[in-house]
Amino acid sequence: MCIDSPLCKEYIVYMNAEKVEKLFWLLVVAWCVLRIVLMGSQYIGNGDTAFRTAVLRHFSEGDIAVGREYALYGFWFRAVYGFLLVGALIAMLRLGFFETLWQKMGAYAGPGLLRQDLLFILASMLVMQLMSLPSSIYLGYWREAESGFSNIGFVGWLFRYFKSLLLGLGLQTLAILILLAVMRWFPQKWPLLVPLVMGLFALSVTLLAPIVITPLFYNQTPLEDGKFKADILGMADKAGMEVEEVYVIDESRYSKHTNAYFTGVGSHRRIVLYDNLIKSHTPEEAALIFAHEAGHWKYNHVAWGLSLGALGMLVIAFVYRTFFPIMAQVSWFGLKDIAGASGLPFLMVLVMILQLFTAPVESQISQLMERQADRVALELTGLRDVFISAQVRLSRDNRSDLLPSPLRVFWLYSHPPAIERIRMAEEFKPL
Repeated sequence: MCIDSPLCKEYIVYMNAEKVEKLFWLLVVAWCVLRIVLMGSQYIGNGDTAFRTAVLRHFSEGDIAVGREYALYGFWFRAVYGFLLVGALIAMLRLGFFETLWQKMGAYAGPGLLRQDLLFILASMLVMQLMSLPSSIYLGYWREAESGFSNIGFVGWLFRYFKSLLLGLGLQTLAILILLAVMRWFPQKWPLLVPLVMGLFALSVTLLAPIVITPLFYNQTPLEDGKFKADILGMADKAGMEVEEVYVIDESRYSKHTNAYFTGVGSHRRIVLYDNLIKSHTPEEAALIFAHEAGHWKYNHVAWGLSLGALGMLVIAFVYRTFFPIMAQVSWFGLKDIAGASGLPFLMVLVMILQLFTAPVESQISQLMERQADRVALELTGLRDVFISAQVRLSRDNRSDLLPSPLRVFWLYSHPPAIERIRMAEEFKPL
C-alpha cells in the first residue's frame, strides 16, 4: 500500500490531521458556493433574447410559464434542505453519532463482515434515507400531486416509496458487502479487482431489472399486434436490432408522465414504452420516440455506461488506497480500516460533495449519447417534422423548463434542452 512507501510516509507526516481537516472544510465551503451558483442559475433561467425567440417559434408563453413553475416548485425548500442534510450528516459525524452506532453494532453482534459491518451498513443507510424522507414526500409526492401528474393518493405513494426503499437498501448493502469482501480477501490487488467485480454486479442488476425488479412495480406486457407494432419492428430491423418484443408498462397507474427507455446488453436488450406515451402521442410520434431508443441500442450505450462506470471505479479505488492513510488521521471521519464499514457515513458524505464537482463529466457523456440517439431516430424514419412535434408534445406533457440556464444544462442535464433537439432536427439533412 501507499503507506509503506517512503514518499507517502513523508507526505503523511506533512499532511497531519489538522491540515486534512482544514482541507475537508475547504471542500465543504467550495461545495456550498458551487451549489449556490447552480441553484441561482436555475432560479434566473436563460435570459438570452435570441434563445427565447427560438423557443417561442414552437412554444407559447404559457408553455414557458408552466415549465418554469414546475421547475421552480419548492425551490427554496430544495435549496435549504440540501444544505441542512449535508450539514446534519457532518454534525452527526463530528459529534460521534455514527461512532456510537458502530460500537453498539459491534457490542450487539460481534466483529465480522456479516455481523458488525452488515448491521452498521444497514443502520447507517436507513438513517440517511429517513433523513431524506421529508424531501421525498414534498418533491416526490406533493409536487407531482399539485402539478396534476400523480394518479395515486398519499398512502399508495408511501407504499411504493418504502418498497423502493427496501429494494434499494438491499441492493446497495449487497454491493457494499461484496466490495468489502474483495478488499479483505485481496489486500494487495483489490484496486484492480473491485472495478471488475462491481462491474459484473452492475451488469447482473441491469440484466435482472426487467425480469425481476420492473414486475415489482409495473405490469409489463408485450405491445399489442397491429400496424404500430409492425412499424416499430420494421424500424428495429432497419437499425440492426435483434428484438422479438417491445414492452409496455402501466405508468398510468402512478402518474401522467410520458417516456420510453432502453435497458439491457447483448442479446438481452429491450425497449420499454410507457402506456401514457402511446395514449397521448400519435402513432408516428410514438414510433419516432421508439426510434430514439433504437439509437441507444445501435450505439450500445448501456454497455458503454457500464464500461465507463468500471473505469471510474478503477480510478476511485487507486485514489482511495493512496489517500486513505492520510484521511484516516482525522478520528471523526471513522476510517478505522480501509476494508471496514466504519467509514461508510463519511465516505457517503464525501461522495455527495464530490459528485457535484464531477457532474459535468457524466452530464456531457449522457448528452452526447442522447444526441447520437436523436440522430439515429431521424435517420431511421426521416420524419423531421414529426420529431419536432414529438419533442414539443413531450416537453408540454412533462412540463419541461424551456428556458434553462446554460450553466445548469452543461453541469447537470442528462439530455439536451428541448429547443436544442428541435434545432438539430431542423438542420438535419437525410443521407
